[in-house]
Amino acid sequence: MLQKWITSIGLDIGTSTTKLIVSKLLIANQQNQFTLPGCQIIDRRVTYASSIYTTPMVNEVEIDVRRLTLLLEKEYKKAGISLDQVEAGAVIITGETARKQNAESIVHYLAEHAGNFVVATAGADLEGMLAAKGSGAIEHSAETNKVIANIDVGGGTANIALCQNGKVIETFTLHVGGRLIRLNEDGIVTYVSSYLTEFLKNNSLMLQEGEKATFEKLSSICKLLAKETVDYVSALKQTSLLLVSPHTRSSTRPETIMVSGGVGAMIEKEKPKIVKEVAIHGDIGPLLAYQFQAIQVSQAAETTRATVIGAGMQNTEVSGSTVYIKSKRLPLKNIPIIEIPVQQEEEWNPQLFQERARTVCMQASTVFSAEDPPVAIALSHFPYCSYIMLQELAKVISAEFGACFKGAKCLVVLCEQDIAKALGQALAKQENELEIICLDQIDFTHGDYIDLGLPVAGEAISVSIKTLAFSS
Repeated sequence: MLQKWITSIGLDIGTSTTKLIVSKLLIANQQNQFTLPGCQIIDRRVTYASSIYTTPMVNEVEIDVRRLTLLLEKEYKKAGISLDQVEAGAVIITGETARKQNAESIVHYLAEHAGNFVVATAGADLEGMLAAKGSGAIEHSAETNKVIANIDVGGGTANIALCQNGKVIETFTLHVGGRLIRLNEDGIVTYVSSYLTEFLKNNSLMLQEGEKATFEKLSSICKLLAKETVDYVSALKQTSLLLVSPHTRSSTRPETIMVSGGVGAMIEKEKPKIVKEVAIHGDIGPLLAYQFQAIQVSQAAETTRATVIGAGMQNTEVSGSTVYIKSKRLPLKNIPIIEIPVQQEEEWNPQLFQERARTVCMQASTVFSAEDPPVAIALSHFPYCSYIMLQELAKVISAEFGACFKGAKCLVVLCEQDIAKALGQALAKQENELEIICLDQIDFTHGDYIDLGLPVAGEAISVSIKTLAFSS
């Protein structure tokens, strides 16, 4: 088994803070005479973690790339590395900064190294999933067979993920965060988010910029925000004025609620008693943390949001004899992989497969940005496939992909078996409007990212699978 250590970086850029992590990842090539080539991260070591910086911004939503570049150059020197030593990495942009123009600016800065990086703008749902992974909520749900809710409370939003049996089953986001109200140590309010205005008014509480807030008033507001969050998470309420986007709350009730994020990190701290203690960071974060504690939710095992420490890569060459490519879009980079099990029952059941496909595609459509292609559908648990089964597969994939990703013009499908050409032809018959890329003999994992290169021999194309690496 061939092994190689690579240097990888993780750059985490949020609305409030930015952090750089340098890591060493041990990549093992597990190829042998009986299996396809496959690489995986078998060890990871964080060798450097920067200070946590306030994210340099031009305005409320645009990153100041010039200042960010200077900051990173300083941190590279401290870490004792240069960009040409970095072989892979991940840039995760979250919160209000998760916008396409910001991602493009960062890619431009990374220049020739950008191809080896996962650059993902994490919307609220993906951010909630990352938080649930980093906090230990997903792992805890697998160990206990309980429904676990993770509330990741940062500066501007609370990203919530419900976890069951080691998977995220529901995500939503509320306008609840430590920096939605800012004030100085004298209690003079310097900022009130417009997202809170209607909510506070409906609860007979008003707060305006320039007002001198009392400790009692701030306590009432924080208590109200914490209660609203926990009530909605607990399915005691079916709607909330604080929802970031429309959401239909399921009837699923969590058995355990944990809080992570910057506010979660302060839960165990002593209760602030005066306005000056509340405003130690220039906002209401410490008091909001106390009010969550008062409701008796638990602090997550790891309170900081899942830290992406980098990305490992594997490369494999796809067999040209069974590839189906009817698209001129190649090369393509950073396509998120979503896995759909084909057959989990003893016999093939197209209705059950359609239910699985619909669930996975609907969740993916809320998590990933509207790129084209938006995702690569990876088919796992694939038994022997008859002609009829192949046609039914193509029909379901085409229908569910089209329903969930209405603007997409390109469909990418990955298979483990040698059936890409036949499946690609069946998909092409189902949907004449879509460009089809169907590849096989791909070793994939749900949550990885895939790069599709140009043809290297006949129809064969080079493929790179990039796996996010977490510190936990």
